[in-house]
Amino acid sequence: MAEPLPAALKIPEVSRFINRANQLRSIKPAIAYWCEYHAVNQIVGKSLHTTNDDTFEFTKTLLERLEATKTERGDDDAIVDNAAGQAYVEQFAQQTFERAERTMRANKVTRQTADTFDAAATFFDLTREWGEPDPEVIKKIKFAKWNAARILKAIREGKDPNETNPNAPEPEPEVALDPSDPEVQVLSGAPRASVEGVPDAGEPPSVPTFTDAPPRIPDDPGYFPPQPEYQPQAPEPFVPSPLSQSPTPGLSGGPPPPPPVGLPPAVSPVPESPAQPATQIPPQPSPQIPTKLPSQFAPPPPEPFTPSAPPSWTTTPSAPYPAASIPPPVIRQAPPPQPSAPAPVQTTGFTTDQRDINQAQKHAKWAISALNFEDVPTAVQELRNALRMLGA
Repeated sequence: MAEPLPAALKIPEVSRFINRANQLRSIKPAIAYWCEYHAVNQIVGKSLHTTNDDTFEFTKTLLERLEATKTERGDDDAIVDNAAGQAYVEQFAQQTFERAERTMRANKVTRQTADTFDAAATFFDLTREWGEPDPEVIKKIKFAKWNAARILKAIREGKDPNETNPNAPEPEPEVALDPSDPEVQVLSGAPRASVEGVPDAGEPPSVPTFTDAPPRIPDDPGYFPPQPEYQPQAPEPFVPSPLSQSPTPGLSGGPPPPPPVGLPPAVSPVPESPAQPATQIPPQPSPQIPTKLPSQFAPPPPEPFTPSAPPSWTTTPSAPYPAASIPPPVIRQAPPPQPSAPAPVQTTGFTTDQRDINQAQKHAKWAISALNFEDVPTAVQELRNALRMLGA
């Protein structure tokens, strides 16, 4: 049985996360854990636990429950590991959002759909525990809250909420390519890139678009128990955590072997370009509360970076050089051979856009989360999505 919420804690920054934790404690213990984790951070950050004895005892009970959950479920990576927990929460929020959106697209909206939209907004807000959400996530939060309020308002007024459902955007037709265009002929041998969906437009807030999404879970209109009518709330400010974990990957390499001694130079080597420094991944903040989470998946310390030179592409003359011990005959010196043209530098089609890199990191995290639950098909799909975002 859930403990009654003290009056001082009946604020949206705390109450909606406690309510969702009570709903999902038995069926999604990892989500319930992070909801209570975030609620404790909000209570302590706002010093609400010092309001009176009731709030202090309630906060103490939450902390004891968090410690007990970590002990009982020490093999659940979504609970004991920050990175896996972040990926799990993001994936569950996306699945909840898609479940409500599918119902709306089918024009089968009910009061339960409003609660599902409200739950999706809450779970997306939960990701603030790991840092400020991306602009696309902010759009989803606003869209979910707006639909929850719209549906409940229509039901209160005795109207059909499906009459005001946003229309699904129609994809733009693909532009036909001219086969006689030389550029088209050059690209004809390469696989054609798929056309992404166009962004929504026309009504505030706009419907967020998705180039890809994590695997869906079956529709279940009774997934969340009935809740009081939703009152839209503005997103609460994020309380930054004092500590963060930011492992930095490292690379190692060695210089090429020196050229043989005593032989005359053949052809000037191809100009070498300096090795590019390793791309640094922006650090990700980790949640902090009075309880200390173990870091079981910390990467090994990075090795020192040593730039490596590309392989030498020098050409050698077809005739062998005379042995160093035999003096060459006195003949007229032939002109030195002309250096060959530098070989074309191979370029890659990988993207360097930071937004694509961030999206690829998310898909990689979802793949790790899927592997933690032995969901190999989902992990493979998410890894492919990550590679596609990088242009591979």
